[in-house]
Amino acid sequence: MLQNIEKARIKLKNTDAILIGASNGLSISEGYNIFADNEMFRRQFGDFRDHYGIKSVLDGVFAKHISHDDYQKYVERLVKLWVDDYIPSVVMTDLRAIVGDKPCFVLTTNADEHLEKAGFPPDNVWEIEGTFRDLVKGDAPKDKQPRLNEFISHWHGRNIVLLELGIGSLNRLIKLPMMQLALRETDATYITLNLPHEIYVPDEIAAKSIVLPGDIADTLKQLNQ
Repeated sequence: MLQNIEKARIKLKNTDAILIGASNGLSISEGYNIFADNEMFRRQFGDFRDHYGIKSVLDGVFAKHISHDDYQKYVERLVKLWVDDYIPSVVMTDLRAIVGDKPCFVLTTNADEHLEKAGFPPDNVWEIEGTFRDLVKGDAPKDKQPRLNEFISHWHGRNIVLLELGIGSLNRLIKLPMMQLALRETDATYITLNLPHEIYVPDEIAAKSIVLPGDIADTLKQLNQ
């Protein structure tokens, strides 16, 4: 593990650009778990839990039996507590420090805007399934495919790191195109951070991959040392 940490640290330091793919594992490492009926959820949304029987943030987002007015109150509270009141965590400050001033683009299914609030340029963060704020406004997710295509085209043939953060082994929405890009790009390095049972690297890109199993918060801290 320590040897892989050092290999990853060197690759991140020397790369020309970084494409980040991030999913729920990254948010969970910060303490924000959209799937959990935990103390945080009960403290923040206990009234909705008691009245409507919802058991997680995600359950509430997709609940069909909540009245329109209460649903608006729910998503407005979610945006206030999880987005507007958010202060970048150690996880995010470590990630931002690791990237530094490298050109970077982020693909994420996380809806909490934590990456932007941690200092990543909003134009280069694509929440492909939308944000919690979109729920309040009733907006459709923004399509940043042209910006992603421009980023990939610009760095084609160059030294690029594909940094995967907390994407489940069966989640192909972000993982698959990143793995395909790793396969196409001669000088790409695929670095994946996740819990051991969620790690997946196909044989085709194994030789250009660095696997860092474990707690994402701990791994990012080590990479930032």
